[in-house]
Amino acid sequence: MENHLINDIKEHFSTLITARSLAVSNDKRVLEFLLEKSSFKDEYKKRFFDSAYGALIFKKDDFLNFLDLRLLSASYTSFSNKIGLGVAEKKFLKNSQDIVLNFPFKDCVLKGGQSKDEDKSTELFFNNILAKSEIDVLFSPKVLNNFELIGGGQNDTLENVLKNKPNLLIKGNNLIALHTLKEYFRHQSEQNKVKLIYIDPPYNTGNDSFNYNDRFNHSTYLTFMKNRLEIARELLRDDGVIFVQCDDNEQAYLKVLMDEIFGRENFVCNVVYEKKYSPQNDAKWLSDNHDFIVIYAKNKTIWRPNLLPRTKEMNARYKNPDNDPRGDWKNSDCLVKTYSANYDYPIQTPSGRIVNSPKGRCWMTSKENFQKLIDDNRIYFGKDGDNVPCLKRFLSEVKQGVTPLTIWKYTEVGHNQDALREVLALFGNEKVFATPKGEKLLQRILEISTNENDLVLDFFAGSGTTLAVAHKMKRRYIGIEQMEYIESITKERLKKVIEGEQGGISKAVNWQGGGNLIYCELASLNAKFIEKIENSSDENELNQIYENLQKLAFIDYRVDIKNDLKDMEFSNLDFIDKKRILKNCLDRNMDYIPYADIDDGEYKIDEQTRILNGIFYKGGNDE
Repeated sequence: MENHLINDIKEHFSTLITARSLAVSNDKRVLEFLLEKSSFKDEYKKRFFDSAYGALIFKKDDFLNFLDLRLLSASYTSFSNKIGLGVAEKKFLKNSQDIVLNFPFKDCVLKGGQSKDEDKSTELFFNNILAKSEIDVLFSPKVLNNFELIGGGQNDTLENVLKNKPNLLIKGNNLIALHTLKEYFRHQSEQNKVKLIYIDPPYNTGNDSFNYNDRFNHSTYLTFMKNRLEIARELLRDDGVIFVQCDDNEQAYLKVLMDEIFGRENFVCNVVYEKKYSPQNDAKWLSDNHDFIVIYAKNKTIWRPNLLPRTKEMNARYKNPDNDPRGDWKNSDCLVKTYSANYDYPIQTPSGRIVNSPKGRCWMTSKENFQKLIDDNRIYFGKDGDNVPCLKRFLSEVKQGVTPLTIWKYTEVGHNQDALREVLALFGNEKVFATPKGEKLLQRILEISTNENDLVLDFFAGSGTTLAVAHKMKRRYIGIEQMEYIESITKERLKKVIEGEQGGISKAVNWQGGGNLIYCELASLNAKFIEKIENSSDENELNQIYENLQKLAFIDYRVDIKNDLKDMEFSNLDFIDKKRILKNCLDRNMDYIPYADIDDGEYKIDEQTRILNGIFYKGGNDE
């Protein structure tokens, strides 16, 4: 569509520069063309105008950006080839309070379509203005297929479980799946939306699964994260919170980016997690022994963390030497350092000894109030009644929990080796996943941010730690993973959890098994075309596939299939090369079937899948 619009503008105004100059000078000929004279006026109106109070408002900046991006040589971004702080709008720094992180391709969408760790992505970016129609299709809700009910009772059916806001594990591109979930939540109440998002995304170190082979690798990462964090925020409840784990490599940039997306006022803290218990002796500089967990509330004014459970060690400090019927207590000093003459008086112990406060200090309250504490048996003078008085603080009256700290020691929440051992115990001695997170770490996060039956979302599900812990702690959850190991690792791990496996936190939370989840996949679109191309046997059949590609398939962003494939060079290729070229034209991200097209006979979607999709998107709503 963008090529047709550009050609239309060129044809009318001779050049894009002319059109731009007229728009800058507010020449009415631009509005006349966009609203009346062009055959694409409906598309122009949709893109470059807002309606308010019965009037159309021209979005001139959007129109100029559209032209500028086509005038820039081989560019799909209006940002310069630099990463750094800027302002949200084009004005002087001293006149703006909105400092943001700018980077190449910030005005684009990067799908991130890897399916294997070793994949090197060559995908391009979709500019928000140039590729608006492609992005609209990309973000539309998608058909789900290959539904599978895991666990549950004998009488449970996919249909019944799906109606009751089940645990979900979804295979597919996480950006597209997140936008699909937006439609899923549209019919649900605020309370049934996501309370916690935890993600452990690629760290962009060059050593993990983020292998996008782009010369703007750092910018690619930031674009990749921005696209996902923006839609993630939409899925959170108003009292929801997001935890993002990262390391030093991207933490500072990620923090500024999240300030922009979630609002700096909603930043909660940076947790330091001690992920290793010993020095890394081969470290070139300092041994990297910690990760960061960046925490943002959707609305910090209403979000509050839960207290952590008191430990046995904490409670062990409380005793009951005088058999007080109110239970265990521990002593507390009756003296304060801030001196007041009114609180400086002699106290007589039960043994008759007179006790005075030390010089420069005084008792914690007045003489009258102190006597009331004695009468209430809240002051202890020792076994023989001869000691300096102390205040009895009863266990039953102290805060029944602990305020979370920002430093998490491995002795409290485990470390990387613990996490690896947990996965190895589930799947044998083979190293099946390189960088899992430990169950104790996720237990800490869920304790702080959720209660039973709250919904947890992890769209980099990986080995499934978040989902496994949520299941054991009786939280609902949705996991998304696009890598192929979702079937052999993530899904299999959750099956073992349902069966009652006793690793990780199972004993600590008395996990005995049970529950269920639904596994499903985003229904692939281009895979069907690749299969047809590979199976085609003659030129006529290939030509028919080519016609269908233009109407139904997702084409690589760099290819204008209607023009590029009609030249003599393509026509002169042999049959095998033509098949190869057509496959290369398809978007490598294996895009998915739009839900709006579920009844299109071309896709051959079976009746059961149509029913399940209907339930997923419309059934079980509570509004």
